[in-house]
Amino acid sequence: MGFIIFAIVVVVLMFGVGGWIAIGLIISEDRSKKKAEANAPDILDKSFIGDDVVFKINAASPKYETVVLGAKARGYRLTSQTDDTSTGSAKTLIFEKVPAAEPDAR
Repeated sequence: MGFIIFAIVVVVLMFGVGGWIAIGLIISEDRSKKKAEANAPDILDKSFIGDDVVFKINAASPKYETVVLGAKARGYRLTSQTDDTSTGSAKTLIFEKVPAAEPDAR
C-alpha cells in the first residue's frame, strides 16, 4: 500500500514540475515576442535589403502581421510563405522588391 501512495505522489510531483516548466516556457516566449515587437523597425530595416528577402517567423521574431505590413512600407510584397510547423507558429516568408514606378514622360 505504501508503494502505491509513493508512486501517486511521484506522479503528482512530476506533473507539477512539468506544469511549472511549461508555464516558464510560455512566459519566456511571450517576453521574446514583446521584445521583438518593440524592436521591429530595427529588425525589419536590417532584414529588408536587396531584391529578394527571406524572413523567418518564430517565437523570437515580430508577429506575422508586423512583418508583412513593415515589408509593404519598405516597398516589398509577399510572394510565398510556408508553415514550418504543423501549428503554423513558425513560418518562412519570401518577399520581393516592388519595382519603383517609372517617372511620367510627359
